[in-house]
Amino acid sequence: MDLRHLRSFLMLAETLNFSRAAQRLNMTQPPLSRQIAALEASVGTALFWRHSRSVVLTPAGEQFRKDISRVIGDLDFAVEAARSAAYGERGKLTLAFTMYAAWNVLPELVATFSHDYPEVTLSLSETLPRDLHDLLIQGEADIGLSFPLRFEHTLQYKPVFREALCAVVPANHLLAGKGVISAGDLARDEFITFPKSTAPALHEAVTTCCESYGFEPAIKVETQLQQTIVNLVAKGLGVALVPDSMRKLQLEGAVFVSLADSPVIEQGLYWNEHNPNPCVQRFIESGSAT
Repeated sequence: MDLRHLRSFLMLAETLNFSRAAQRLNMTQPPLSRQIAALEASVGTALFWRHSRSVVLTPAGEQFRKDISRVIGDLDFAVEAARSAAYGERGKLTLAFTMYAAWNVLPELVATFSHDYPEVTLSLSETLPRDLHDLLIQGEADIGLSFPLRFEHTLQYKPVFREALCAVVPANHLLAGKGVISAGDLARDEFITFPKSTAPALHEAVTTCCESYGFEPAIKVETQLQQTIVNLVAKGLGVALVPDSMRKLQLEGAVFVSLADSPVIEQGLYWNEHNPNPCVQRFIESGSAT
């Protein structure tokens, strides 16, 4: 049973006219008649009653039309779905991101991509910057969103977001009411920060900012997450320099103050160029338009 015969059958069932059906199929009438005859022989029963001036579906032909229409529809859908998957418009994509990204660029990236490619299922996985490289190399993630990696690697990188640092101080701190301060104003304070191994690029920005004012921050507490840092500041345990987007936390007891001459913090998309998932390129293109 040839697929072409099935499509010819459906066209004839729609037009009930050999001449019109043949014309729409870009063929002559005799080959169409032979295709229908071959199909009827394969099915084992007549599908049309042929009269001198008309063609009518038999009861068997009507049932065959209903069932074959559904089959052809499913087949067309399968073909289109396969093409969409090959182009990255359908499928699954795993995005590994740092917690910090959730406060700024991540929601917009996800919303834009989901709008552009609604048939792609996104799986989000929160991770630490230090773990991102291995996730992408081992294929456990398709795209990474993080600070620039401070070591040699073979991953591809595209910057998508930049922002300044700001200071966060306890509400009872002398600088809490200031509009803008410098890192030097915090030289005598104890700092809450994170280990260099967690996010080397961000750690470098914080320490460089302090060193530009001639001091090395006195670290009282180290912790992994920016949100935890702000929580500890709110409890009066020290001060911190954090990305400006952390202001969205709006935590009682913590006051965010703009920082003069702040370095710029960058985030970008990472991916393994050998990853065969076609959705990767679609996400990169979507992120470029954000």
